[in-house]
Amino acid sequence: MSGTNAGLRIAEDGFAALPANVNLNAAASGTFVDTGLVLALPSAGRYHLDATVRAFLGTMTTGEGAYIVARLYDVTAGAVVPDSEVLALQINVAAGTSPTLLAWNATAPIQVRYTIPGPRTVRLEAARMTQSGITDGASVVSDVNGRTTLRYERVA
Repeated sequence: MSGTNAGLRIAEDGFAALPANVNLNAAASGTFVDTGLVLALPSAGRYHLDATVRAFLGTMTTGEGAYIVARLYDVTAGAVVPDSEVLALQINVAAGTSPTLLAWNATAPIQVRYTIPGPRTVRLEAARMTQSGITDGASVVSDVNGRTTLRYERVA
């Protein structure tokens, strides 16, 4: 749906899907990674922003504690979109005497209202947080089995 403002056409909504998986294991624990999933909010106003974040963690260890946090980041303002952080996936394996192979997938939603004074660019970021052990794989995933998406709707 679109509206007009002094003859200009303003997009009232937008949608994008992550085109390729993003490796979080290549970055240090706690480092937020730009997933490349970005939307341009076209004008001042209040928006509903939502994302669906599919995450993967894998480990083969005797004691692992790790999780993935995702958030929306306002590139224009250089700040995290307030209240947009979510725990996308967590894995905890009790220490034992033999290794256990685990690979977990999960999907988490982000849903926030965001009021801006002018055009903004918003992107999805994610970080792997390792508390103990070693993660063999950590990713934000998007494929035919489940998409990572980002959407906005201008409401005022």
